[in-house]
Amino acid sequence: MIGATHLERRIIIISVAFAMTLFGLAALAINLFHVGLPTCLTDIKPFQKGEIITHSPTHYELHYVARMWKFEPEDVMVPAGSTVDIYLSTPDVTHGLILLGTDLNLMAVPGVVNYARVKFDHPRVYQLLCHEFCGTGHERMAANLRVVDMATFNAKHSAPVPSQPNDPVYRLMEAKDCMTCHSIDGSESIGPTLKGISGRTTKLTNGSVVTADDVYLRESIVKPEAKIVDGFDDVMPKPELTEEEVNAIIEYLKTLK
Repeated sequence: MIGATHLERRIIIISVAFAMTLFGLAALAINLFHVGLPTCLTDIKPFQKGEIITHSPTHYELHYVARMWKFEPEDVMVPAGSTVDIYLSTPDVTHGLILLGTDLNLMAVPGVVNYARVKFDHPRVYQLLCHEFCGTGHERMAANLRVVDMATFNAKHSAPVPSQPNDPVYRLMEAKDCMTCHSIDGSESIGPTLKGISGRTTKLTNGSVVTADDVYLRESIVKPEAKIVDGFDDVMPKPELTEEEVNAIIEYLKTLK
């Protein structure tokens, strides 16, 4: 009986120590990486619209909607030093959300909202990917979260909002998710900006330098893994385009001066 009591005490002590270690590691992760513990919120109704809500100049609430096969919003900008409360919902199937460069890892489960808090201290472009297979378009699910210095953020938000291009080729590129990773105004994104790309001298990850002529543009569209621009990752999926659509995109890129 005495031996059993001693064993029980040891089990209790070890269990308490293990639990305290887990809490300690969680606290350390929060302090070092500024990522709050993921939480499933069953008392919040799933939302259908992706948006960012400003609570203060350094506190934002970001509603991500994951649906086949995109994240909404696809492009978000916040200033460095911001704390962002991220809420994730889905109207269709189970998706995943991982923010590369952070410890943020959430599941998007139909019927519930998942949540985590992240603090972004330094300017950087973060890539958002789906890590849960969700169908034939899974590999195209990507978005970006841009953290910029306060001066850049203020300048961007005080400038007039440009109207969305009505060019049918631009709309085609939107439909093919090209604009998820590329911009046409020179701003940073997951991939190189398309502004001024035609004829531009570009350095590749292998150290070589190429000129973005028609041959290079075509290869970059139909075989994106062939030549990777220095400073960017090989994450562009191969788009499903007809020969006519590829030609139209090349001609459109030439107009982006």
